[in-house]
Amino acid sequence: MKGFKAAITTTLLCISTLGPTLGHAADQPAPAYLTASAAAKLENASTIIEGATGDKVKSTIYVFMDPNCIFCHYAWEAFQPYEAVGLQVQWIPMGFLKPDSLGKAAALVDAKDSAALLRENEVKFVESTESGGIQPANPVSFTAQSKLTKNIHIFQDMGFDGTPTIIYKTADGRWADTSGMPSLKSLPAMLNLPEQTESASLARFR
Repeated sequence: MKGFKAAITTTLLCISTLGPTLGHAADQPAPAYLTASAAAKLENASTIIEGATGDKVKSTIYVFMDPNCIFCHYAWEAFQPYEAVGLQVQWIPMGFLKPDSLGKAAALVDAKDSAALLRENEVKFVESTESGGIQPANPVSFTAQSKLTKNIHIFQDMGFDGTPTIIYKTADGRWADTSGMPSLKSLPAMLNLPEQTESASLARFR
Protein backbone atom coordinates (compact mmCIF):
# COMPACT_ATOMS: atom_id res chain seq x y z
CA MET A 1 0.00 0.00 0.00
CA LYS A 2 2.84 2.39 0.82
CA GLY A 3 4.36 1.92 -2.63
CA PHE A 4 1.02 2.51 -4.28
CA LYS A 5 0.49 5.77 -2.41
CA ALA A 6 3.97 6.89 -3.45
CA ALA A 7 3.16 6.17 -7.08
CA ILE A 8 -0.05 8.19 -6.83
CA THR A 9 1.77 11.11 -5.23
CA THR A 10 4.46 11.13 -7.91
CA THR A 11 1.93 11.09 -10.73
CA LEU A 12 -0.21 13.77 -9.12
CA LEU A 13 2.84 16.02 -8.86
CA CYS A 14 3.59 15.47 -12.54
CA ILE A 15 0.05 16.41 -13.49
CA SER A 16 -0.10 19.45 -11.27
CA THR A 17 2.97 20.94 -12.96
CA LEU A 18 1.25 21.00 -16.33
CA GLY A 19 -0.93 23.96 -15.39
CA PRO A 20 -3.70 25.20 -17.67
CA THR A 21 -2.31 23.52 -20.79
CA LEU A 22 -3.40 20.06 -19.61
CA GLY A 23 -6.54 19.06 -21.40
CA HIS A 24 -6.64 22.16 -23.59
CA ALA A 25 -7.85 21.42 -27.09
CA ALA A 26 -5.57 22.78 -29.76
CA ASP A 27 -4.14 21.74 -33.09
CA GLN A 28 -2.41 18.44 -32.55
CA PRO A 29 1.40 18.55 -32.69
CA ALA A 30 3.42 16.06 -34.69
CA PRO A 31 2.83 12.54 -33.30
CA ALA A 32 5.01 11.36 -30.44
CA TYR A 33 5.75 7.83 -31.59
CA LEU A 34 6.08 4.98 -29.13
CA THR A 35 8.70 2.28 -29.43
CA ALA A 36 7.46 -1.25 -29.98
CA SER A 37 8.58 -2.22 -26.47
CA ALA A 38 6.68 0.71 -24.93
CA ALA A 39 3.50 -0.07 -26.85
CA ALA A 40 3.74 -3.70 -25.76
CA LYS A 41 3.34 -2.59 -22.13
CA LEU A 42 -0.30 -1.81 -22.88
CA GLU A 43 -1.02 -5.51 -23.19
CA ASN A 44 -0.40 -5.84 -19.44
CA ALA A 45 -2.81 -3.10 -18.43
CA SER A 46 -6.25 -3.73 -16.92
CA THR A 47 -8.67 -2.10 -19.33
CA ILE A 48 -12.37 -1.37 -19.71
CA ILE A 49 -13.43 -2.02 -23.28
CA GLU A 50 -16.07 0.28 -24.69
CA GLY A 51 -17.47 0.70 -28.18
CA ALA A 52 -17.11 -1.62 -31.14
CA THR A 53 -16.25 -5.30 -30.68
CA GLY A 54 -15.41 -8.28 -32.87
CA ASP A 55 -15.48 -7.73 -36.61
CA LYS A 56 -17.07 -4.29 -36.13
CA VAL A 57 -13.80 -2.83 -34.79
CA LYS A 58 -12.24 -0.48 -37.34
CA SER A 59 -9.94 1.43 -34.98
CA THR A 60 -8.64 0.91 -31.44
CA ILE A 61 -7.24 3.42 -28.97
CA TYR A 62 -6.06 3.21 -25.35
CA VAL A 63 -6.80 5.96 -22.84
CA PHE A 64 -5.31 6.40 -19.37
CA MET A 65 -8.00 8.03 -17.24
CA ASP A 66 -9.11 9.00 -13.74
CA PRO A 67 -12.85 8.78 -12.88
CA ASN A 68 -12.77 12.41 -11.65
CA CYS A 69 -10.82 13.82 -14.60
CA ILE A 70 -13.02 16.36 -16.38
CA PHE A 71 -10.98 16.23 -19.61
CA CYS A 72 -11.29 12.44 -19.60
CA HIS A 73 -15.02 13.06 -19.35
CA TYR A 74 -14.95 15.39 -22.35
CA ALA A 75 -12.89 12.86 -24.32
CA TRP A 76 -15.41 10.13 -23.43
CA GLU A 77 -18.19 12.33 -24.77
CA ALA A 78 -16.24 13.09 -27.94
CA PHE A 79 -15.58 9.41 -28.62
CA GLN A 80 -19.22 8.31 -28.37
CA PRO A 81 -20.27 8.99 -31.99
CA TYR A 82 -17.05 7.37 -33.22
CA GLU A 83 -17.76 4.24 -31.19
CA ALA A 84 -20.99 3.91 -33.15
CA VAL A 85 -19.03 3.65 -36.42
CA GLY A 86 -16.26 1.27 -35.39
CA LEU A 87 -14.09 2.77 -32.66
CA GLN A 88 -13.06 0.59 -29.73
CA VAL A 89 -11.75 2.46 -26.68
CA GLN A 90 -9.74 0.56 -24.11
CA TRP A 91 -9.88 2.73 -21.01
CA ILE A 92 -7.07 2.25 -18.48
CA PRO A 93 -8.31 3.40 -15.06
CA MET A 94 -6.11 4.97 -12.42
CA GLY A 95 -7.13 6.76 -9.23
CA PHE A 96 -5.19 9.75 -7.91
CA LEU A 97 -6.81 13.12 -8.65
CA LYS A 98 -9.12 13.27 -5.62
CA PRO A 99 -9.46 11.38 -2.33
CA ASP A 100 -12.28 9.25 -3.77
CA SER A 101 -10.63 8.65 -7.17
CA LEU A 102 -9.03 5.40 -6.02
CA GLY A 103 -12.35 4.07 -4.73
CA LYS A 104 -14.15 5.00 -7.95
CA ALA A 105 -11.42 3.44 -10.09
CA ALA A 106 -11.62 0.31 -7.92
CA ALA A 107 -15.39 0.18 -8.38
CA LEU A 108 -14.86 0.30 -12.14
CA VAL A 109 -12.34 -2.54 -12.34
CA ASP A 110 -14.31 -4.70 -9.88
CA ALA A 111 -17.69 -4.24 -11.57
CA LYS A 112 -19.40 -7.17 -13.27
CA ASP A 113 -20.10 -4.83 -16.18
CA SER A 114 -17.30 -2.28 -16.10
CA ALA A 115 -18.35 -0.63 -19.37
CA ALA A 116 -21.85 0.02 -18.02
CA LEU A 117 -20.46 1.48 -14.79
CA LEU A 118 -18.04 3.66 -16.77
CA ARG A 119 -20.98 4.99 -18.77
CA GLU A 120 -22.83 5.75 -15.53
CA ASN A 121 -19.78 7.59 -14.21
CA GLU A 122 -19.68 9.80 -17.31
CA VAL A 123 -23.41 10.31 -17.81
CA LYS A 124 -23.71 11.41 -14.17
CA PHE A 125 -20.41 13.35 -14.16
CA VAL A 126 -20.74 16.64 -12.25
CA GLU A 127 -18.76 19.23 -14.17
CA SER A 128 -19.12 21.95 -11.53
CA THR A 129 -17.20 19.87 -8.98
CA GLU A 130 -15.26 17.75 -11.50
CA SER A 131 -16.58 14.57 -9.93
CA GLY A 132 -17.39 11.24 -11.53
CA GLY A 133 -20.94 10.06 -11.01
CA ILE A 134 -20.44 6.70 -9.28
CA GLN A 135 -19.95 5.70 -5.68
CA PRO A 136 -16.39 4.73 -4.68
CA ALA A 137 -15.65 1.22 -3.48
CA ASN A 138 -15.03 1.13 0.26
CA PRO A 139 -12.95 -0.76 1.11
CA VAL A 140 -10.85 -1.15 -2.03
CA SER A 141 -10.40 -4.83 -2.79
CA PHE A 142 -6.94 -6.36 -3.01
CA THR A 143 -7.65 -7.38 -6.61
CA ALA A 144 -8.65 -3.86 -7.63
CA GLN A 145 -5.69 -2.31 -5.84
CA SER A 146 -3.31 -4.70 -7.63
CA LYS A 147 -4.80 -3.86 -11.04
CA LEU A 148 -4.68 -0.13 -10.43
CA THR A 149 -1.14 -0.30 -9.12
CA LYS A 150 -0.06 -2.07 -12.31
CA ASN A 151 -1.87 0.52 -14.45
CA ILE A 152 -0.18 3.46 -12.77
CA HIS A 153 3.22 1.77 -13.01
CA ILE A 154 2.70 1.23 -16.74
CA PHE A 155 1.66 4.88 -17.05
CA GLN A 156 4.85 6.02 -15.34
CA ASP A 157 7.11 3.52 -17.11
CA MET A 158 5.86 4.86 -20.46
CA GLY A 159 6.81 8.37 -19.37
CA PHE A 160 3.30 9.85 -19.32
CA ASP A 161 2.33 12.71 -17.03
CA GLY A 162 -1.27 13.77 -17.64
CA THR A 163 -4.80 12.50 -18.13
CA PRO A 164 -6.29 11.72 -20.45
CA THR A 165 -3.32 10.21 -22.25
CA ILE A 166 -4.49 8.77 -25.56
CA ILE A 167 -2.52 6.12 -27.44
CA TYR A 168 -3.56 5.69 -31.05
CA LYS A 169 -2.26 4.11 -34.25
CA THR A 170 -1.19 6.49 -36.99
CA ALA A 171 -1.94 6.03 -40.69
CA ASP A 172 1.49 4.45 -41.16
CA GLY A 173 0.73 1.78 -38.54
CA ARG A 174 2.85 3.12 -35.67
CA TRP A 175 1.58 3.78 -32.15
CA ALA A 176 1.66 7.39 -30.95
CA ASP A 177 0.39 9.29 -27.93
CA THR A 178 -1.06 12.64 -26.98
CA SER A 179 -2.08 14.10 -23.63
CA GLY A 180 -5.18 16.13 -22.84
CA MET A 181 -8.42 16.70 -24.67
CA PRO A 182 -7.70 16.60 -28.41
CA SER A 183 -9.31 19.11 -30.74
CA LEU A 184 -12.43 17.71 -32.36
CA LYS A 185 -11.11 18.46 -35.82
CA SER A 186 -8.11 16.20 -35.14
CA LEU A 187 -10.21 13.15 -34.23
CA PRO A 188 -10.90 11.74 -37.74
CA ALA A 189 -7.16 11.53 -38.54
CA MET A 190 -6.30 10.28 -35.05
CA LEU A 191 -9.02 7.62 -35.04
CA ASN A 192 -8.78 6.75 -38.75
CA LEU A 193 -12.55 7.16 -39.04
CA PRO A 194 -14.87 9.58 -40.89
CA GLU A 195 -15.72 12.79 -39.07
CA GLN A 196 -18.80 12.48 -36.87
CA THR A 197 -21.28 15.04 -35.60
CA GLU A 198 -20.37 16.09 -32.08
CA SER A 199 -22.47 17.38 -29.21
CA ALA A 200 -22.91 21.15 -29.17
CA SER A 201 -21.58 21.13 -25.59
CA LEU A 202 -18.11 20.32 -26.99
CA ALA A 203 -18.03 23.18 -29.49
CA ARG A 204 -15.27 24.97 -27.58
CA PHE A 205 -12.93 22.07 -28.35
CA ARG A 206 -13.22 22.44 -32.09
